[in-house]
Amino acid sequence: MRNIYLFANGFGETIRTLIIAYLILTLVFTVYSIMRMYYIEHKSNNVKAGRVRVKELQVNGRFVQIPVHSMEEMAEDKHKRDVKLMFFPADKPKNKKFVMVLPGGGYAHLCTKQEGYPVAAALNERGINAFVLEYSTGRDCEPFSPMTDLGTALRLIRDNADKYNVEIDGYAIMGFSAGGNLAGIFASHKKGYSDYQLPKPGAIILGYPWTCVNDWLHHPYWNIWIGLLGIWLSNRGSFYMFGLRQIRKGRTMLDVQKYISDDYPPTFMYSGSWDVLVPASRHADVFDAALNAHGVNHIYEKYFGVPHGIGLGIHTKAEGWLDRAVEFWDQHK
Repeated sequence: MRNIYLFANGFGETIRTLIIAYLILTLVFTVYSIMRMYYIEHKSNNVKAGRVRVKELQVNGRFVQIPVHSMEEMAEDKHKRDVKLMFFPADKPKNKKFVMVLPGGGYAHLCTKQEGYPVAAALNERGINAFVLEYSTGRDCEPFSPMTDLGTALRLIRDNADKYNVEIDGYAIMGFSAGGNLAGIFASHKKGYSDYQLPKPGAIILGYPWTCVNDWLHHPYWNIWIGLLGIWLSNRGSFYMFGLRQIRKGRTMLDVQKYISDDYPPTFMYSGSWDVLVPASRHADVFDAALNAHGVNHIYEKYFGVPHGIGLGIHTKAEGWLDRAVEFWDQHK
């Protein structure tokens, strides 16, 4: 019996064994979750449909790619050269409203092929005009430069509304992951639409948004590896935008909950319960609580077992969210 007793080899050795077992099991779970995420991402993001739509518009001479900043601004600041706006006009638009689509990528890069083109193509199928913004990321990212890119792009659309046959009033902003962070901040008064003399969005639509700071004390993790992954992702976005010296302050300034007010735009949001990169319990759930606290009109859909980066959510429990989001937007235009 002594050989099977839990503390047969001493208390310290038992604790050491339990810690090692915990680290190994949680690591295996994390690796499995990430592999599962990439597998489901591949199935749920209709990348092929996005490519087909781009080619279709190009053949018909209707695909428009626009530099957001002026030649003078790009000559002065090289970081602005890669900021582009792509216009996806619907074949039979039901009105002049449009959606601005913001792909994710943690402010380190952009997932345009997964969360940009396919989403714009799906919106076109529903008779909705769409723009996809490739905002500044990585080493081209500066303090709040993605917000500046978005504000400049929307003013460009407003000033050329007749050219694109759209109208600025009632527009929607749709953001995924870090794009959801960008949309969430821009929908506020500070660092948002009012700074660019733009009307308030008719609605914001967020897919698995990164909304708050991954802090061990405020948002404890049972899985140390997922916690470290979340902290790394949050710090990475803050590092690119604000630099190493301001990384802690930067995390606070990217905390979307701090920007919400009672007149925040109507919000539709969805997230998955098996998101190891941007856990819903640390991001979307917290954002949902803040919206409730301010009485903001919103819908929050949370899907069991759904991972990060699913975009349109094809072949997942989230499939159909886009139709419900568009319906929500229609009700608040």
